[in-house]
Amino acid sequence: MQKTEQNNLATKRNTNVKRFPKELIFLCVFLLILVALAAGYAFWMMNKNLGLAHSPMNSNNNLHILDRIEWQGEPPSDKYEHLKLPISNVIISHTATEGCKTEEICIYRVQTIQGFHMKSLGWVDIGYNFLVGGDGQIYVGRGWHSQGQHVRGYGAVSISIAFIGTFVNMEPPVRQVEAAKRLMAEGVRLHKLNPDYHIYAHRQLSPTESPGQKLFEMIKRWPRWIPDVTQLRLLGNATLKFVTRAYWLAQLPGKALPPLNRPVNTVRFVLTASPACHTQAGCVFQVRLLQTFHIESSGYTDINYNFVIAGDTNIYEGRGWDQSCETEQDQFSSNKLVVGFVGPSDSNKKLALELIELGIKWGHISKDYTLIDNTA
Repeated sequence: MQKTEQNNLATKRNTNVKRFPKELIFLCVFLLILVALAAGYAFWMMNKNLGLAHSPMNSNNNLHILDRIEWQGEPPSDKYEHLKLPISNVIISHTATEGCKTEEICIYRVQTIQGFHMKSLGWVDIGYNFLVGGDGQIYVGRGWHSQGQHVRGYGAVSISIAFIGTFVNMEPPVRQVEAAKRLMAEGVRLHKLNPDYHIYAHRQLSPTESPGQKLFEMIKRWPRWIPDVTQLRLLGNATLKFVTRAYWLAQLPGKALPPLNRPVNTVRFVLTASPACHTQAGCVFQVRLLQTFHIESSGYTDINYNFVIAGDTNIYEGRGWDQSCETEQDQFSSNKLVVGFVGPSDSNKKLALELIELGIKWGHISKDYTLIDNTA
């Protein structure tokens, strides 16, 4: 009996000895995991606070770049077209939104812009290559290697940098401007930008207020800013600036308009009898007045020009390439394209002839067209 109890006691001791090392091992493993997680988190925070200084995309300690993962960007809905690097042109825009001073708010702004570009405009992704926040950080859009959709026709020949905010009446903060300049310098260092790259403002290439008057005045003082956009337009294969109906806030036609029979064989130039205009805002006002007069006073269904050429050198879309204009006999000219001129026509005749050449190229106007010039 005593011997049996001694054997049981020995067995219990042996069992306890066997269990203790397993519990110790589990405890040690758990502690090691906690230490590893803490070290990893500390390392990540250190890199974040240093602006990812060791990243090949951001070797400049003063340049803080947040990649798409960091601002939690949505994946693109389709494939990108790639850029041919290095690029020689940078186009500066503003986002025409509220600005941001902290990383949290800037991330929210970028996410909102991406959502608008993809869901409302139907783009495959956020349109800009990079965005600059008021917090002095860079937010990666499409990056250095992918074509943007910032300015129609120029995505393949330029990099876009958008300042988050609206800078019509106020300048961007110094750290936002300096961050943009450092980004361009980094682009040269990484051989993404040519060392002799040129800078343009969005408004030089498209009928828009972007990047805002105050930022535009700053850009014009930068040594790489170029006032003449001829060469870039040739690269982008876009020599004409069109203002769509949506941009000049056109009214909807009173009813459906008959289509043009394309290619049309007649082009007619007419004076609108409107006062001359020289700014986009002034010309938009004149074109809207024309539409109102045609609908309410003349009884036309819509503005009665296919296109209007104004003193700001923009071409305003009226009935466009698709719809016929009306005659005084309440008939439609299905084989005639009508171009109206706001103000004196002589200086804009060249633009009108370029419009005709574009129409021929696109198959809207016959090569053997007849020009009726009623502006003389």
